[in-house]
This record gives sequence, structure tokens and C-alpha cells, in this order.
Amino acid sequence: MNPIDDFLSTLTSPRTAERYRSALEEFTEWYTSTSGAGVDWNLLTAVEVKDYTAYLQTVRRLSPASVNLRLAAIRSLLRQLGRTLKVKGPKQVTPPLRALSARELGRLFAAAEGSQRDTAILNLMARAGLRVGEVVRLRLGDVEMNGRSGWLTVRGGKGNKTRRVPLNGEVRQSLKAWLDERPKVTEDWLFLSRSGGPLAERDVQRMVAEYGRVAGVEATPHTLRHIFATRAIEKGGRCGHACGYPRAFPD
Repeated sequence: MNPIDDFLSTLTSPRTAERYRSALEEFTEWYTSTSGAGVDWNLLTAVEVKDYTAYLQTVRRLSPASVNLRLAAIRSLLRQLGRTLKVKGPKQVTPPLRALSARELGRLFAAAEGSQRDTAILNLMARAGLRVGEVVRLRLGDVEMNGRSGWLTVRGGKGNKTRRVPLNGEVRQSLKAWLDERPKVTEDWLFLSRSGGPLAERDVQRMVAEYGRVAGVEATPHTLRHIFATRAIEKGGRCGHACGYPRAFPD
């Protein structure tokens, strides 16, 4: 297995793996065309990566976000090899993310009311703070609920950590409704596609976008998680980067 494949096999998010593969293959092509040799990741220097950064900015005229994505892929692979290169990427200005209002969120849920599965998924992102990748990796055994409380074991989150997330009444109610309706199949994925297999991240992203279109709001899985973070901060909680939302405890 080559270093790129070896590194990508450690990633839990298929979307991240796909983007990083593309970025690393682009770098490999550039390196080979400019040096006449293949990349030796153990000998790669900061000067070479800085030259690549300059090429991306001046020749290809990529946005700061696109350049930083490519640098992130290179840094991550090198970390896998136990190496650290100090190469700064271009500064990028990220517009503040606006949380949906209560009325907008209500319209989004109204658009999804015909599907118990989709309602449960929306609840997990907006009211429990799960990432889209975490939602699609949930198994039946990750759900613990009784009449008055509930917990979710979330695996493979940021940093490949496992944590337990508390479920409020609205989330528990939507999960129960989905579990009562869920097809009885051998697959133990919590959320199933129409074919009976696991959902893909893109399925959820498209689903959220479509309900947003019907409801007349701009909605993505990330904006739904932002609702949870915003409300937690308003209530005096802490909102860390890694999921880092209040009452989400690493095991």
C-alpha cells in the first residue's frame, strides 16, 4: 500500500477521504512535473510545499479555502508519518454562520413531517448536535432510551473519538417514531436507505437541502448543528471544536 492509500484508510469520513485523495493526487502530479521524480513523503521539505502553495495561488489562482484544503491534506498525511511541516496557508475570511430562527426551523420540520426517518435525522443534528457523518454511522445498539431519558453513543466523531450524547424529549420522541416504523431487516444501521442499506452522507445533505428548498430556508447539516451550538451558548454552556458541545462527554 502506498503512503496515500495507507493514510486515507485511517479516515472515517468518506467525504474527507475523497477530497484528500484528490488533493494529494494533484500535489503528486505537480511535484512529478516540476521535479521529474516521484514524491518521497519522508523527505518532502517545507520549501517544496511553499512552492506548491505559491503555484496554487499565482498560477491556478485558487481561493484561500481551496489552497488550505490542499495543505490540510498534505499536513495530515505527514502527521501520519510522524512529520510536521510548518507551512502557513493563506488567510481566509469565513462569513458568520447564521442559525435558523425558531420559525424557520419549524418550517423545515413541517416539510419533513411525512417521513419519520428524516424527522429523526433533522432532530439529531439540530437538537443533539450530531455531524452528518456521525448520523449515518449510527447503529441500533447506539441508542439507549427509557421513558424519561435517553443517550446516544456516537462513534468515529472528530478525532475518531467516541462520546455519549444526551437526548432531549423531542429527539427521543422522533427516534421512537422512526424505530416503530423502521423496516425489520438484518442490517443494524439506525437509518436505512430505500434499498435497505446504510445512508450515505450525500443522501442526508441532499435531503436537508431539499427540505430547505420546500421550506424556503437555506439549510445544510452544518447550519442545523449550528442551531444546537447557538442555543447551548445562549444557555451559558460551552461549545468546543471537536463536538465539544455541552453535555457531550468523551468515553
